Amino acid sequence: MPRRQEHLNAAKILLGYADPLVHKLMDQSIERLGPRHRYVTHNVEYIRAIRQLFGEKAVFEATLHLLQDWGIIDESDYAFALVKHPRRRRSTEPHGYHG
Repeated sequence: MPRRQEHLNAAKILLGYADPLVHKLMDQSIERLGPRHRYVTHNVEYIRAIRQLFGEKAVFEATLHLLQDWGIIDESDYAFALVKHPRRRRSTEPHGYHG
């Protein structure tokens, strides 16, 4: 399971934006449930809740989060941008977009 910063890096590079709050919510119950948190926050119903809270752009970001957790997308898919733009590894947009 990627760390939160890896989720943010992928979102920034592949989607052009990153909201730390989306990923925090996706993994919020990990401290109490461990790997079982995915039963609670990694499903269609939770993605619908993310849409209601933050809008369509957040749905793409949450879906990307799932694809990373499932191993479908990994750092090799966006490593080209990390090499060319190493400063992007830390940059994120502030949350609160509603696109």
